[in-house]
Amino acid sequence: MIRTAVFSSATLFLAACGGSPEAAEETNADRHESGMAETRLYQPETEVAQGEAEVEIRASWMRPHPQGRDVTSAYVVVRLASGEEDLLTGARIEGAERVEMHGHTMSADGAMRMHEIPPQRVGSEGPLVFTPGGRHLMVFGLAPVSEGEEVAGTLVFQNAGDVPVTFAVRNMPPGMPNDY
Repeated sequence: MIRTAVFSSATLFLAACGGSPEAAEETNADRHESGMAETRLYQPETEVAQGEAEVEIRASWMRPHPQGRDVTSAYVVVRLASGEEDLLTGARIEGAERVEMHGHTMSADGAMRMHEIPPQRVGSEGPLVFTPGGRHLMVFGLAPVSEGEEVAGTLVFQNAGDVPVTFAVRNMPPGMPNDY
């Protein structure tokens, strides 16, 4: 019974991120004990210079909830509009219990695994992109949303502070490539 509940929770969690239930059963402890090496695809950025910064938010959207689930994913493109650099330290979404920034890890056997990632740098070299199959915001405990709705949120930056954002609920990403 407990194994079924754990497996069901893992399946639910990974459905929003695109992972497989089989991959969810293997914990970080299991991977470390097995000796499998991991390659982080997103390098952590924990410090950026203090200073004035302004960011521009584009292509913010959220997937509708899979039926009967209280977890979904949200995506956004962040560009530095002014200043040298900034650090996205977190996000909040109205009505959600919590929001985590997630990325993926490539194991030695070639399997992709989702995990929480540290704050992410936004610089002049290009946009910080949260997109399906890459970085994304995992949204937990939000009442179900449907395509066509909008959800208010806030992106939290070290220098720019709290930046309001509206996530359009949709099944597919907004138009490309102009939105990115």
